[in-house]
Amino acid sequence: MVDILFVSPPTPSPEEHAGYNLNAPPLGIGYLAAILRENGFEVDAIDLAFSDKPVADLRQKLRESDPRVVGFYTTTVTYYGTERLLAAVRKDHPEAITWVGGPHVSYEYETALASSGFDVVFLFEAEHSVLEAAKVQLRGKGRLDDVAGIAFRRDGRTIKTTPRAREKSLDIFPYPARDLFPIKKYTRPGSIMSSRGCPVKCIFCIASTFEDAYRYRSPENVVGEMKLMYEQWGINDFYFVDNVFTTYRARAREICRLIREADLPIGWYCVSRVDYAEPELMQDLASAGCYRIELGVESGDPSVIGGMKKHISLAHVYRAADVILNLGMQPMFTFQVGHPHDTLDSIEATLRLAEEIREMGAGAYLSVTTPYPGAPMMIEREKYGIVLETTNWEDFRWSNPTYRTATLSRNDIRKAIYRGAVGMARTLAEGKFQDPPSAPWLRFGPNGNGMRLPPPPKSRSDDDTALFSVPDRKRTLPVLQVAR
Repeated sequence: MVDILFVSPPTPSPEEHAGYNLNAPPLGIGYLAAILRENGFEVDAIDLAFSDKPVADLRQKLRESDPRVVGFYTTTVTYYGTERLLAAVRKDHPEAITWVGGPHVSYEYETALASSGFDVVFLFEAEHSVLEAAKVQLRGKGRLDDVAGIAFRRDGRTIKTTPRAREKSLDIFPYPARDLFPIKKYTRPGSIMSSRGCPVKCIFCIASTFEDAYRYRSPENVVGEMKLMYEQWGINDFYFVDNVFTTYRARAREICRLIREADLPIGWYCVSRVDYAEPELMQDLASAGCYRIELGVESGDPSVIGGMKKHISLAHVYRAADVILNLGMQPMFTFQVGHPHDTLDSIEATLRLAEEIREMGAGAYLSVTTPYPGAPMMIEREKYGIVLETTNWEDFRWSNPTYRTATLSRNDIRKAIYRGAVGMARTLAEGKFQDPPSAPWLRFGPNGNGMRLPPPPKSRSDDDTALFSVPDRKRTLPVLQVAR
């Protein structure tokens, strides 16, 4: 018997999302498992992203581990699938306590408790809350009412405890328990989080509310984790999942210095901003093995960029492309279509800018501006003229518009996404966007970098097909609150 079994559900459409779904081990669960282990709890985990029959595989895992608690991490698009998995737990392991956490339920906790029937919902950052709840429910120490940052039901009503302040000193957390996951199966086994939060408050993003203020780990702590991952699993390709890795330039440079000092045969890539692409900083990144940088532009129309509160200019975009390409790194620019301020003309400007960037040798990818629970544009959707045309959470994917605006229909947005995908596919086919010579699989070979395509999906059992179907219940518009 284990104390806690953590479950990471699959996306509702593995055929469409296989590449994204199999990218990386679930770091959030890894952090929770690590802090529980550190305090003497026995923990297991299952990542159902790889499963062709997730319900059956979860049932098998329940028989093997016999957990006292089953905890789920869920996002908006995986929420209904998580409910189906919860039903399997209730049927096969009814005595187990059930937990759920993640960005979606942090805002939709009432539904998770009253409609779905989870026992405890963890709100926002949960390391301390999970540990305290485990001590209450598994060791009988204290009361749930005194655990900050959770919600639960008692006598037919929802109890939401005192909000928990985010941890400022991230170095106190142990490294994620990656040994619980099949590391070699992931396409991004080297994912690493060096900071939480974001200093910018873009209206389409939940980072400023879900993760709150920008906080970061020390350079020594970060590079120590990279060394461990290389030595333990042979991982030589790292991806910083930070919202903006280069927020504090001095810290980013110190991480680069320590990476060079460690002299490991590794490469890595990160997310930055176009207005942070100063030559000196980019040179530091390149000299430490950075081979790719992802940069959010979102639109080719300055008025739309301003409406998003991005605080960048088109001049920043061209300069960033020049600087990064000249240093032998690969810039990947991301765009969104369907923003409340978008028009057919502004979308044309976005598509033109994306094509210009591709002609320079950079990548340019388009996605839909998706109004997730907790994002300002979802909370204030009436103010922004957003009309939801579906409340099926499984439709809330980066490639699928779920709404119309005052100036755009869903079909207008779909057409733009299609044109963007065709443009990038043509760029790849023509060989204009290639792996840079500094990529680790070109420099050092495929030693643990996980650069493999996921296997094609197999047929599913009836139970597992049901997992990905829409639940038979009336759809209602979500009640959304700003995080306090």
